[in-house]
Amino acid sequence: MEYRRDIDGVRAIAVMSVVFCHAGVPGFSGGLVGVDVFFVVSGFLIAGILHRELAAGRFSLISFYERRARRILPALFFTIAACFVAAALLLLPDMFVGLARSALAAMFFSSNIWFWYANADYYAPDADLEPLLHTWSLGVEEQFYIVFPLVLWWLFLLPRRSMVRAFAGLCVASFLLSVWASGAYPRANFYLAPTRAWELGLGVLLAVGAFPRCDSARLAQAASLLGLGAILAAVASFDNTTLLPGFSAVLPAFGALALLWSGEQRVTFVGRMLSGSIPVAIGLISYSLYLWHWPIIVYFKLVGGTMEITPHQMLIAIAVSLACAYASWRFIETPFRRRAPNGFTPHFILASSSAAVLVVAVVAATVNVWQGFPGRLSRDAQLAYSGTFDIDGQRDRCGGKTPRDGLCRIGADTGAAKGKSSILLWGDSHAGAIMSGLDVLLERSHKQGAVAFKGGCPPLLGVERLDKGPDHDCSEFNAAVMSMLRKGRDSPVVVLSARWSHIVNSDPESETSGPQAQLVRKGGGESDPEQEYALFATALLKTVRAIRSTGRKVIIVDDIPDIGWSVPRVLGLNHFIDAALPPVPTRAVVEARNARVNRVLEIADKDAGVQRVSAVPLLCRPLCMVAKDGIPLYSDEHHLSVFGATTVVPMMMKDAIATVQTPIRSVR
Repeated sequence: MEYRRDIDGVRAIAVMSVVFCHAGVPGFSGGLVGVDVFFVVSGFLIAGILHRELAAGRFSLISFYERRARRILPALFFTIAACFVAAALLLLPDMFVGLARSALAAMFFSSNIWFWYANADYYAPDADLEPLLHTWSLGVEEQFYIVFPLVLWWLFLLPRRSMVRAFAGLCVASFLLSVWASGAYPRANFYLAPTRAWELGLGVLLAVGAFPRCDSARLAQAASLLGLGAILAAVASFDNTTLLPGFSAVLPAFGALALLWSGEQRVTFVGRMLSGSIPVAIGLISYSLYLWHWPIIVYFKLVGGTMEITPHQMLIAIAVSLACAYASWRFIETPFRRRAPNGFTPHFILASSSAAVLVVAVVAATVNVWQGFPGRLSRDAQLAYSGTFDIDGQRDRCGGKTPRDGLCRIGADTGAAKGKSSILLWGDSHAGAIMSGLDVLLERSHKQGAVAFKGGCPPLLGVERLDKGPDHDCSEFNAAVMSMLRKGRDSPVVVLSARWSHIVNSDPESETSGPQAQLVRKGGGESDPEQEYALFATALLKTVRAIRSTGRKVIIVDDIPDIGWSVPRVLGLNHFIDAALPPVPTRAVVEARNARVNRVLEIADKDAGVQRVSAVPLLCRPLCMVAKDGIPLYSDEHHLSVFGATTVVPMMMKDAIATVQTPIRSVR
């Protein structure tokens, strides 16, 4: 295959878009689409090589996989080895264990499956500190390469037109799957190969001649300009709310296709730019640069103690990434890609690859068995870090239980089957987080309570969380709880608790708290951000009225202050590696963040049978407290730990439940 310098230029655009996006360079919020560009280029190059080998009668699966091992494994292994060394010095135990597991997945090219399985939302705060998160794309590519040569081998036996049609059909099917999954299963859509295959397939179609040649210079020039413009538009306009892949991915994917196609027709103006010495140099080291840049940025974030790095750190991180990438390309990639007699034999490649996988497996198993070596931490670091696990042991057991399953009981005489509940705690994971505090308060008051909570499901009747997928079914869970209240006569008080501001997209710190919720009516279809606030207001007031119609009192718990960073981890890192402590929000910031939600809660509070309670005055005076006596009050950035809940909730709710009686006097 004749070497095309412009393709290395396309790789340069792709990799620098990703690097600048991850580093937080302004104007590159959508730089992750560089991965989509990489997929198209990879499909084109690999399909071109294999198609020519099949046509020449010299195709060999063993030879193909040997080439992939030479290309991928050496640099990947050294990157992982460096991450292990840095992790021993910088990572907290659970983060170290997470790295070990993801490293093993990366060596077996299944990172994408691992992060999908581990519920790692790509934009979530915890994922932001996964040093090998970016290897998900390698998993997609290599899984494609496991299947694709066999498919191409089989389809090559068909007439050329039939082969092209078959590939086109597979691409269309994958694209339609990604469009559907972008709304139904967004995380699976992002990580898994079937919904990404169409992007690689576009490159395959170009390589097998599905797109006609053109002698028009103007058309080639226009295609190259439009292709470059499409990629840059996506890089500049997309952000972490853009659903990828799917319709949005058409812009960067077809942009890459247009650049590759126009470069096949003739040398264009854009092609000459991309063939310059600097783009080509970056393109040559693009694989190593992709491997090294993200771990380097992660460790800058760890030391800085925040999800954002300063402009000065940004420049240093990019420079260090480029230096490491060049060294990796020069001293690792290039030597291993050479064949004997000046390079390595296939036998050596097989043996060294097997040894590398074995080494990573042994190290990963050791880290996992020894639980990340917590002995590395000082006493203060261990005390702060322990907040990560300071979660009520009942949360996993009780979360998602419906009245039919039997709700968990809290408070006094929790084992008494005949006991009547004084309080029902109803909500999402925030309700689960305050459960232990309410348990203590009820125990002291000699009262009993029941708990009905489901993660990601605010206590709102008739609505769904579109972003959670169709199987989450919040409306069914909430309807079951409401049905129990209508039929039963205990629980004269219902406590509603949820992450309200997150639900109505009113949190200005949303970029540090994960993707926003998408609220829709049950069976309502697409999410409309402009109407979500009205939907929230209507649903909350409807829920409160429904509860009040049964004769019960309602207590609404205001938003727990969202700190914006994982409290136990940052405090632990502060003691462990002297990481900087990011700023905490003030009471004014929290109140401004929750202003829209509070306007709705104030309407509900006008009912004499409704009362609001808030942890804000207790925690934010005026700076929000994140720890007491060195012990974190939070288990992450916005859920109270058991220590936090048992410290705050009894004070917050003592007066509200003082007059609670059981059973209720009447049901209207």
